Amino acid sequence: MFALLVRDIEAGGGLEAAQPVGWRFLLESGGKVLAGAEVSETPERTFPPTFYRGSSVGATATAVRAARALPQLQLARFDLRLLRIPELYQAALWLHSPNTDLLIPLAPSPIGREGQVTPPPVFFRELAARAQEYRARQPRDREPT
Repeated sequence: MFALLVRDIEAGGGLEAAQPVGWRFLLESGGKVLAGAEVSETPERTFPPTFYRGSSVGATATAVRAARALPQLQLARFDLRLLRIPELYQAALWLHSPNTDLLIPLAPSPIGREGQVTPPPVFFRELAARAQEYRARQPRDREPT
């Protein structure tokens, strides 16, 4: 699991600015995804797993199935990653290889494109617009008196 902050996007950062923050697991039984688990970490410590159910489990499972069906996966080896932009409530499945990266936004997505393979330039162009909207809604720091 990797995280990217709005300030990274505003600075023109893309996937290279994403920082590892933990792992996400899907828990299956009989070929059916039942729940998810996340283990978060900081440089100081690893936190116990958090188990969850709900729409994010289904969205992640749907994106993984879509990724497995991609013809690109037959041609290259990809690492399966999860990218989160917490401030924008955006998560995407990130298929990473040394030669290419592909993103599949998870539902619900502020940029739309849920479950669709999205090239990073398109993904980040859309996210940059959401980042500007996010920043405009933030309270401005008060001037010192």
